[in-house]
Amino acid sequence: MNSPWKTEVLAVFRKEAMTELRTKSGLATGALFGFATVVTVAFALFNINPNRVDAVFRDAPLKDVCASLLWTIVLFSALLSLPRAFLAEEENGTADLLRLMARPHAVFWGKMLFNILQTWALSLFLSVLFIAFTGLEVPLPGVFAFCLLGGGASVAGAVTLCGALAAQASNRAALAGAIAVPLLLPLLQWGVTGMKASFGGGFEGGGIAAAVGMVSYAVLVVVVGPWIYAAVWKS
Repeated sequence: MNSPWKTEVLAVFRKEAMTELRTKSGLATGALFGFATVVTVAFALFNINPNRVDAVFRDAPLKDVCASLLWTIVLFSALLSLPRAFLAEEENGTADLLRLMARPHAVFWGKMLFNILQTWALSLFLSVLFIAFTGLEVPLPGVFAFCLLGGGASVAGAVTLCGALAAQASNRAALAGAIAVPLLLPLLQWGVTGMKASFGGGFEGGGIAAAVGMVSYAVLVVVVGPWIYAAVWKS
């Protein structure tokens, strides 16, 4: 407990990375769910008009649908995998050992940092897959990347906090999902708005504003989340 907080954060991050490399449970679960959903969505979109696929994807309404579908896929794929960062500690009986080795703020930041990187990797994979399968054009790649980075960080922060709050409950998995729903609703709105703008179905300024909103949300979770988790930790 006399070690610097930075050392503790990096130690928790390293632990999460080694656990994920060994088990491959979180990233694999999210990637498989996302892959199956992307393939299903691609089949549905191509069945709209198989003879005029290019013309179909130029329609603004379909761009709105694609933005909603892609962001929903990314969000729910993350929701499947990220809460395990805290839930697994209680299930495996290692939570008490973690409490002895690091402070609550360091534990939260270390796990959230790993979850952010995992979400970015998952979002990139699913986005490339979605665009490749559907043939959708991205006229504003900068807005698209900004939305993925900001959205991924905000989703990872919110879901990590929900997993931390529900970790000690008996029905922890269901409770984490229930807590996450109201926290993720603003991210759905911002994510869809930003994705729609990047696909050419909205204003560039609106997409940038949505991405900035998601980044601000992530910063709020980074600042407030450790204090909330510390209160739960002590109880």
